[in-house]
Amino acid sequence: MIKVWYLGPILGVAALAASAYWWDAEKERWTPPPPRKPELPKVEPMPAVVPIQARQAIERPLFWTSRRPVVVDEKKTNLVAELMQARLTAVFESGAERIAVLLRPDGSTLKITGETKPWRIESFDGRRAQFVSSDDQRVERPLEPGNVAPTRGGPPGIDRLRKN
Repeated sequence: MIKVWYLGPILGVAALAASAYWWDAEKERWTPPPPRKPELPKVEPMPAVVPIQARQAIERPLFWTSRRPVVVDEKKTNLVAELMQARLTAVFESGAERIAVLLRPDGSTLKITGETKPWRIESFDGRRAQFVSSDDQRVERPLEPGNVAPTRGGPPGIDRLRKN
């Protein structure tokens, strides 16, 4: 007859042997569970941004006490005449892109690129720039010398620099 206290270690050894056999036989069949994707909340697209126009800042200056619109004369000038009166002061080139900087008679600057409308700069040979309109009008402007003083209405403090 088998004594009861031998039964515990014998069952333990049998369980250990069964576990070792199962480990060796089934270890290649295990695959990791599929990844779980988080549940994200539904997001609605943001409304399109309204482009801000500079006219708003001119008509209603922020720090003026009256905050009334400034009266602006809406004169439609002929750009051909404006180009003929303006002086070509610089042309910046980077690869195929060009930016022409012209000085208007009133002292303000006019920038024309290869993509501006209705006029764009078509070519620049180092001395002359050629501008083309959307209806194929052409204007050629020579590059002005470097030491040309700006006309009246130039940048602030230019009069002080001229006196020195």
